[in-house]
Amino acid sequence: MRFAELHLIRYGRFDDCRLVFPRGDHDLQLIVGPNEAGKSTTLEAVSDLLFGFEPRTKFAFRFPQPQLRVGALTEAPDGPLEVRRRKGNVDTLLNFADQPVDGARLTAALAGQTRESFKRMFGLDHARLRAGGQAILAATDDVGAAIFSAG
Repeated sequence: MRFAELHLIRYGRFDDCRLVFPRGDHDLQLIVGPNEAGKSTTLEAVSDLLFGFEPRTKFAFRFPQPQLRVGALTEAPDGPLEVRRRKGNVDTLLNFADQPVDGARLTAALAGQTRESFKRMFGLDHARLRAGGQAILAATDDVGAAIFSAG
């Protein structure tokens, strides 16, 4: 699954922010900016969109929790997928008209990823990069063991 757009509708300090990720020859997207620009917030928004909001969120300081929304236009294996996620307990995955949708397509597109495996593989921040480097050096996890056995 590839993100074509990420919509920070009401999330953290963001209000109706749209990030577009154009397709390129190498198609690697990096989000860079100064401290407090919203990079970590954006990473958490992607996780909340894909896996649902956790029971406690630190991103409801500007908007009440029931108003939190994040959305995306993705390119899934079986075609475009447009979804939104709201904070709640049931029917949290929505279409762009804010109507509940079945999460089967999103679950299939995630191909077994969990919140933690997604962050570890695709959401590197400074702390995770350092921890991953230490794990590789110590060969204490699957990635570290795989790299050392390949070497």
